[in-house]
Amino acid sequence: MTDREKFLKIARFELKGEVCLPNQFQWFWAETLVRWRKEGMAGDNHLLNIFGFERTEGIPVSLGLLPVFEGETIEETKDYRIRIGSDGVKRKEFIPKTDAEAATALSMSQWLEFPVKDKRSWEEFKKRLNPHSPVRYPLNWEELKKGWKDRDYPLSLPGCSFYGWIRNWVGMENLALMFYDNPSLIHEMMDYIVYFTVETLKKAVNEVDIDFVCFWEDMAYKTASLISPRMFRDFMLPNYKKVTSFLREKGIDILLVDSDGNIEELIPLWLEGGVNGVYPLEVAAGMDVVAMRKKFGKNLIIEGGIDKRALAKGKKEIETEVMKKVPYLLKGGGYFPGIDHSVPHDVPLENYLYYLKLIREIGS
Repeated sequence: MTDREKFLKIARFELKGEVCLPNQFQWFWAETLVRWRKEGMAGDNHLLNIFGFERTEGIPVSLGLLPVFEGETIEETKDYRIRIGSDGVKRKEFIPKTDAEAATALSMSQWLEFPVKDKRSWEEFKKRLNPHSPVRYPLNWEELKKGWKDRDYPLSLPGCSFYGWIRNWVGMENLALMFYDNPSLIHEMMDYIVYFTVETLKKAVNEVDIDFVCFWEDMAYKTASLISPRMFRDFMLPNYKKVTSFLREKGIDILLVDSDGNIEELIPLWLEGGVNGVYPLEVAAGMDVVAMRKKFGKNLIIEGGIDKRALAKGKKEIETEVMKKVPYLLKGGGYFPGIDHSVPHDVPLENYLYYLKLIREIGS
């Protein structure tokens, strides 16, 4: 069975008891890989080969800003710099002085100003979201298409983001106010995202046999969504339906969304909107993958849900965490085991290898 056949059969609940660890969903902190190389991991090989992950590939279609903003440093001291990044956001970035500070430098930044503030700035900003920009597709597109025809691995396409993208353009606090103060502008931006996404992806879905699509939102924190389910229904749900209907009409029936935090109240809305899979399902945010399977059954593809914190402890804790989830989930299909986000640098290589060994033994 090829990697593609295994992935598709598991995602469609046609294959039960088998383990598939697609490389696209295996994430690591950069500091983790530095540590593991010191602990003996090869530094000159692909992680797919080192850990034996199943291969997936993504189609190189750009849904980003084109062109990006010109980066500009406005002020710099020995402790921080204020700069405008390629995303147009002005930040105060603290300059790390130790390795420990470097690992958390981004999270310590202060977001000072965002490129979209009102309708006028939105009109200027969306010029960078022209779906017909030539560089959205690679120059060797025709050559790539030939290589994908007889592939033995699944091929994915990037999906859009509604809350997540606009949050990055406007700022989280500004967006929270805008839902009330200027809802028409949010509707306008989301409508444009639908147009932009469908227009950009048309070429790919018409010319290539796509296996799955990955949306992205990151729209929840530890206990709940960053907006209410009512707001999701009013602003996002109609637009999700438009994009997922377009994809399903092209035969793409595996539509996944990546969102951190506690997304329990959002899952039914995503399902209603045509999305049928979620990841990475953070345990620290209360996501219980066993309970999710019992609640949603075969309507929901699940990836992740293994508590990263257990891997930092020891083999006993890893075994406890894995055994209370993975055997039950594998036997029903529709589950891809995975850590509930990037593997942090406090996880020893020995522990991670034990985790992989245990997972594969269960599915052998």
